[in-house]
Amino acid sequence: MEFMGAKDALCKVANLNIGLPDTLAYYDEASFSAGFKKTMAFQPRVIKQNRGSSGEGIWIIKLKAGNYCKAYGERSCSDDEVLDMMEANDNHAETHTVAEFIEFCVNGRTGKSGTWTSKGVGKYLEGGKAAGGQLVDQRFCPRIVEGELRYNMVVDSLVGIIHKKPAAGGISAVGGTGSIYTYYGSEEPKFKTLTENFLKRDLVHVMPSLGLASEPVPLWWTTDFILASPEGTPSDQEKWIVGEFNCSCVGISKCLAAYCKDDTPNASYSDISPEDLKEAQVYGDLMGTKAYGLLESARASPVDTSCITKVAGDDLGLMAQPKNPKYKVALAQIYVRSQPYGGSDKSSNGHRYDSIPFANGMITSGMSCQLIHYTQQEHDKFFEVCKQFDAIIVRCNPGQIKADGGDQARFDNGMRDMRKLGIQVWPSPDVMEFMGAKDALCKVANLCIGLPDTLAYYDENSFAAGFKKTMAFQPRVIKQNRGSSGEGIWIIKLKAGNYCNSYGDRSCADDEVLDMMEANDNHSETHTVAEFVEFCVNGRTGKSGNWTSKGVGKYLEGGKAAGGQLVDQRFCPRIVEGELRYNMVVDCLVGIIHKKPKEGGISAVGGTGSIYTYYGPEEPKFKALTDNFLKRDLEYVMPSLGLADEPVPLWWTTDFILASPVGTPADQEKWIVGEFNCSCVGISKCLAAYCKDDTPNAKFTDIAPEDLKEAEVYGTLMGQKALSIITQARTYVDVSSITRVAKDDLGLPPQPKKPVYKCALAQIYVRSQPYGGSDKSSNGHRYDSIPFASGMIKAGMSCQLIHYLHQEHDKFFEVCKKFDAIIVRCNPGQIKADGGDQGKFDDGMREMRKLGIQVWPSPDVMEFMG
Repeated sequence: MEFMGAKDALCKVANLNIGLPDTLAYYDEASFSAGFKKTMAFQPRVIKQNRGSSGEGIWIIKLKAGNYCKAYGERSCSDDEVLDMMEANDNHAETHTVAEFIEFCVNGRTGKSGTWTSKGVGKYLEGGKAAGGQLVDQRFCPRIVEGELRYNMVVDSLVGIIHKKPAAGGISAVGGTGSIYTYYGSEEPKFKTLTENFLKRDLVHVMPSLGLASEPVPLWWTTDFILASPEGTPSDQEKWIVGEFNCSCVGISKCLAAYCKDDTPNASYSDISPEDLKEAQVYGDLMGTKAYGLLESARASPVDTSCITKVAGDDLGLMAQPKNPKYKVALAQIYVRSQPYGGSDKSSNGHRYDSIPFANGMITSGMSCQLIHYTQQEHDKFFEVCKQFDAIIVRCNPGQIKADGGDQARFDNGMRDMRKLGIQVWPSPDVMEFMGAKDALCKVANLCIGLPDTLAYYDENSFAAGFKKTMAFQPRVIKQNRGSSGEGIWIIKLKAGNYCNSYGDRSCADDEVLDMMEANDNHSETHTVAEFVEFCVNGRTGKSGNWTSKGVGKYLEGGKAAGGQLVDQRFCPRIVEGELRYNMVVDCLVGIIHKKPKEGGISAVGGTGSIYTYYGPEEPKFKALTDNFLKRDLEYVMPSLGLADEPVPLWWTTDFILASPVGTPADQEKWIVGEFNCSCVGISKCLAAYCKDDTPNAKFTDIAPEDLKEAEVYGTLMGQKALSIITQARTYVDVSSITRVAKDDLGLPPQPKKPVYKCALAQIYVRSQPYGGSDKSSNGHRYDSIPFASGMIKAGMSCQLIHYLHQEHDKFFEVCKKFDAIIVRCNPGQIKADGGDQGKFDDGMREMRKLGIQVWPSPDVMEFMG
């Protein structure tokens, strides 16, 4: 809006077919005074201010004496030469000296400017270039008295031509001056030369000439042309020049019956005649088609990630990105610069060993997937890049961000901000935290896969009291929250075996002895109850005895907010028979692993001599568990964990323990959750691609073909599920945080259930003016908003009509961030008239453009074109 709306746009297109080379722009008094005196001495001129509308401040000027020089620059006008002037807003005439005109243009009405009848106030250069202070000096084309041509455009398509002929004796054809309008179709033969020059030769150069190469041509705009050729020029040789571009809330004239004025205070959409509405909707439908194309074009380009460091040496194995991706996905990784190979999960090129199957799965489903790395020094730049994706797959192994000098909480908060913008994050920090926390087992205690007597402790008092009571009743499993690979998970029995008959009959004494085994390595220890409680709370102290554990205890340190917690679960003795790990892609089971501990052990953690047996997802012997988990419990897992608004993770596992007594029939067995894991779960079939001391150059091509084939099956399924999640999430934007101004949406068709893109149509209602401003229907919408919105909807996009209130500026732009495109239909001056700040609004829209959101027209387009 800004770049197209500035009058110096005419200088920037001066060398196109539709321009005049002798078009000048002035931004200060000295250049204006010198330049105008020189051009005025040579030819009649048109002087145009930048800020006015409807012809105000556009002056057609001749020397009263007619004493023009023969060649440009031969002389300059003196201050006392007299000018005959006509203003385009109402065709009124004035006579002033050169000095008076310059004074009026610079300082307005003063003692030196003479007496003016203009409705304007002058001061056209006020504030300088940055504030829009400018004057354009263009050759006067005398044939303007024959009229101008207005080309009505939908992006790059001409939809109609209007010939605007001034009233007899007038020069301007502005509405309300008695001008005569004649309407032509887009293929009118008499204007064929202009149409071809404009559409086929010049249009592609207009935006770059205006400094707007990265912006699309406006959605709905006009160009006014003036005939510059002498009389008698054959029509196929005529030169028509741009008089003005306009993209600032151009109206659809066929909808004028819907706007309120004193004699039609209740005007509404239904007052538009059927034939006018039909034509208006043709424009709207074409706008929808073009808008869809613009969004598709914008999506075709990969996200520019050049502002962040490219860490990986190459993208070996990555498929070519789709030319027109359905969505844009990022796969975020971390390279630990202080560790060998960048961390224990890296291939030699710096990518995580299983990243390529993930990314290829997205690509196979028609989405792009760009592999990026997080470095804490580039935190802000990284998340600015992330804002331009539709989804982010987080593949940063726990602890690696901290190991690289970063702050995990800061990273997590950045990802939470992405979720607030409507960007999918798999898994989100909250999903990782809530599913990975050991007290997740308490939250699913009442599902088929839970045990009702599962307790959680967050402080010393509740732990000491609760543990002494449960321990007196049954063998227990005590699990810390922060450990991994079984560290801090203790299987505990009373050495004396003196369990009470009913829960609560007694509590253990401090000196009762416990037989304990830690799951990370199956080592055994013996401690008193008091020593165990002390170790769990305070770690190794004089009261905790001697421990051989690799851990340090202090499991409650920092309290609940810092992840300090212990879970107390009934010990299931059949764990010696093994656990079942269910490998999941969203809601699909893709494989089952039976993990049997080494003889005499309890834990089946890798590296303890455990035996792994692999089964398909339909293994009959586990049918009861599979049915209970997938068909009965799975839909309740996320809500039970306080994650009702989050999808099930993209790639995750659940470990199950058999809780039923020996001899229970297979179809009646109860399996309970031992642990959920969604924090960077690896694809084991890709392990050959990760570097270690004996394979320091491991890479993607080291994965065996049969293993790669299976990994790609998982990746492909992930891609299909990811596509479905993003598509399902593309429902209406929640706009309830901003005020609903319009009374109704009369005429608006239903929104599509699964919109391809989400558009907003932004309006302004001037609360201090009758009807909300001179362009409103009685329901508060702009009179032509419905055809615009209907066109978007017909093209398969949603289009929600919203209003800007300056008191809700921040909320409004938070809402806007969730759209793919914003159509701005705020008439010039109305934001200010409602008490707002146009500059602040424009800056908000510029921020949307930085996020990759289309804005039609953007503030820069309005300024530079107009």
